[in-house]
Amino acid sequence: MSVISFVMGTEVHKETILEMVKERLQNDEIYVYKSAFIDDLFEASKESDLVILDMEACISIREVTRHYRFSNTKIAVILSDEQVNAINDYIHYDLAGLFSVDMSVQEFVQGIEYIRKGKTYIHPIVAVALFEKYRQITQGDIHRPIGLLTRREWEILGELVQGFQNGEIAANLDISDKTVKNHITSILSKLGVKDRTNAVLLALKERWFYL
Repeated sequence: MSVISFVMGTEVHKETILEMVKERLQNDEIYVYKSAFIDDLFEASKESDLVILDMEACISIREVTRHYRFSNTKIAVILSDEQVNAINDYIHYDLAGLFSVDMSVQEFVQGIEYIRKGKTYIHPIVAVALFEKYRQITQGDIHRPIGLLTRREWEILGELVQGFQNGEIAANLDISDKTVKNHITSILSKLGVKDRTNAVLLALKERWFYL
């Protein structure tokens, strides 16, 4: 038996789908939280084995992943078509599942069972977007000069390209704010630019990263 928590918006049709999912997972404890009251999830007496976030409900995935980063709770997201097309916003998080809003109830249950077995579930709709992103990267003529930046500096530059601020980068890479600041100073010096905005513009212009 697992404790599974959904964080959803207010759409009635999604509530109907959840009821059907509950019927098929009767041996599990399933809880549904409204996105506006996500603190109720964090303060729940029972820790969830799996948390599934409806990203159409304007949930801060960063807040949720930070809350559970030192626990055994797995996190999955439900993405709309628009969010699937912006898959870059999600792939750097340590997610156990990438669901599509267009999934059937049966696919939903199968995805949960897959995650329960310790595997990462990716719905075919999302997998197509991931493959396209992979192909763009591998065939997009990315040429990063050898020796220009260290491995960590390339990681941080990539975070800057994604629009993250220092505190967010520190959390994503599990390093201190001071370390991030020092790396950014080094990156700006090595690239010969005056600020992070120009560093990002240079990285995109030179095709070191893609959005």
